[in-house]
Amino acid sequence: MAGTSVNLRSGPSTSRASLGHLTRGDLVDVDRKQGGCYRVTLSERSRSGIRAGTVGWVAERYLTPSACMQLD
Repeated sequence: MAGTSVNLRSGPSTSRASLGHLTRGDLVDVDRKQGGCYRVTLSERSRSGIRAGTVGWVAERYLTPSACMQLD
């Protein structure tokens, strides 16, 4: 994530309710894009206390991709 704190929203719009805040270093998995937002799932508990597995939406400009590997 880029930035210091961003809203995790219930839908792909700033008019949707905030589920809480994500901070730099919180890890999410992205599974869908709609407009300028991505639907994400928290990989682990966020620093602000949002539980792992929570699904929400984040504006594209606040996400920074990282490389990952899946080991079998």
